[in-house]
Amino acid sequence: MFPINLPNLWYSSDQKDQNINDTDVESWICSDTSLTVKVKELGTAFSVQLLSQVEQVISADIKTLLSVNDNSGLFREVLLKQGTKPLVYAQTIMPDSTVTGTESMLSELGNKSLGQVLFQSPQAIRSNIEFSIVAPTSQLGQYIEQQLQQPIKQDCYIRRSVFHLNGKPLLVCECFLPELFN
Repeated sequence: MFPINLPNLWYSSDQKDQNINDTDVESWICSDTSLTVKVKELGTAFSVQLLSQVEQVISADIKTLLSVNDNSGLFREVLLKQGTKPLVYAQTIMPDSTVTGTESMLSELGNKSLGQVLFQSPQAIRSNIEFSIVAPTSQLGQYIEQQLQQPIKQDCYIRRSVFHLNGKPLLVCECFLPELFN
């Protein structure tokens, strides 16, 4: 099941007006702050649940997006939860060359938040945010509905951006689960 396949079609955040009709959803997608902080601000106990962390082949599209030649990398998938409720599914792709030297600690986060590392580091630079709509019939849509038991009744969105930590790229993708807006 893991890593879960993500959408292929992405929009730049300046295309939000044509594709997002909900200002609450738009504020989450376009937020340039840490989702960890935003979820913590909602109240009850925040936690990160590690779903999977595996070495995997990186697709040609992702290699191009990250401007790397690495053939493989570390795929990390987590849920950001409030109490027992998953609110965000996140997938991070870290090329092998990224998880070296000081950044090797990225492979040892376990149930710790990647966002806390990235947003506390002055060496972290974020690219533009892109977003996509999660089809209920997609692998991610099926995971949300069947495994997480969260029916997709309105558009479900995912965003992504490339971060550079000390010049090393990683791709962070974050899906806003239906429970976040209930």
